[in-house]
Amino acid sequence: MQAFNGQKLDKIPAHVPPELVYEYDIATDPRVLEDPHARMRSLILEAPPIFFSPYNGGHWFVTRKKAIVDITMNPEVYSSKNPGEHSKEATGGLSLLPISVDPPQHTMYRTPLNQPLSAKSVAGLETAIRAMTNELIDKVLAAGRCDFLPDIAEPLPVTLFLKLAGMPTNRLAEFRELALQAASATVDPATRAETFKRIAGILAETIQARQEKREDDLISRLLDANLDGRNPTFHEMMGYSILLFLGGLDTVVNALCFGVRHLARDQELQAKLRADPSLIPGAIEELLRLYGIASIPRHVTRDVVCHGVQLKQGDALLLLLPAANYDDAAFPNPEQFILGRTEQHMTFNTGPHRCVGLNLARLEMKVFYQEWLKRVPPFRLDPQAPPRFSGGFALALTSLPLVWA
Repeated sequence: MQAFNGQKLDKIPAHVPPELVYEYDIATDPRVLEDPHARMRSLILEAPPIFFSPYNGGHWFVTRKKAIVDITMNPEVYSSKNPGEHSKEATGGLSLLPISVDPPQHTMYRTPLNQPLSAKSVAGLETAIRAMTNELIDKVLAAGRCDFLPDIAEPLPVTLFLKLAGMPTNRLAEFRELALQAASATVDPATRAETFKRIAGILAETIQARQEKREDDLISRLLDANLDGRNPTFHEMMGYSILLFLGGLDTVVNALCFGVRHLARDQELQAKLRADPSLIPGAIEELLRLYGIASIPRHVTRDVVCHGVQLKQGDALLLLLPAANYDDAAFPNPEQFILGRTEQHMTFNTGPHRCVGLNLARLEMKVFYQEWLKRVPPFRLDPQAPPRFSGGFALALTSLPLVWA
């Protein structure tokens, strides 16, 4: 990760033709802050499929599904290793495992996560997720209103993750703030480095405690993982743990917020899902498509022509997965919510780096929507307090006030 500072290049690189330059600042674009996904759709309509933005040191942005799939399936040319200037420095020299390495190393590091995060394994968490969801609903139901982000969307998946990883749940607010600062595209490098240092210190304590005594948690299982005939080193455990920390404390929070915002604006869909809860899994997939979260960095390892665009060794790429979900060539009528789409959305990425936590994310969302729609009356956005958004590497809401009768 790197800090984005909003500054523009004085000179566009010679290999970038003028017609491919489009001014888009991932962190501070005002249209993102007004409505992130409307802005993603506008990039499909207004910008070249692969465009160069002069902001923040100069980046290529890729917005079409086919191009992103081709790039993710070719890690020799489009590498995940330490994408972005200062990334190693910012993360204290750690590679975030397994996303910051390429195959075949990536396969070795990902394999230990596959079984504990498989659909079969996470199914055992359903009862706990349902109980946690209902506890949170109990706290807000009678009031007839809530700010969905701090009241529901943060505590549900974050508490579950902390329990799964074996970390103290009473530090949820502290951990969440650290995760947000680490993922921010606007903090300066020194602040980011200090944030990662604090996260690393917290995780080191957990790892050391599990080295002394194993528990029934993910950190303990990873300590005993087989990496080509050996167990992970402490340094590798830190790389695993920081990635899990960042993913577990942010991604599902954002997905829940955007999905609930959509339902709050669509009373007909709310009623349809209440009447037939069997439609909820399909609705979740379409909500995930409409409201993608992450942009994925890559860097170019050699000169190459990508979908007609000349890229040079060392060029930085950002794969705009939320924009690719609005690609007309991949999704007919992409701006519409359509139950039963068969095309695979890009929100969980694709290829070797497809999200390893997708089974847990889907289960959390399914159980949440089942209980929320069963217990909470028809809800809508609070007319006195509109939602607020943030941009950057992860699109997010910073507030989502809701009301119901």
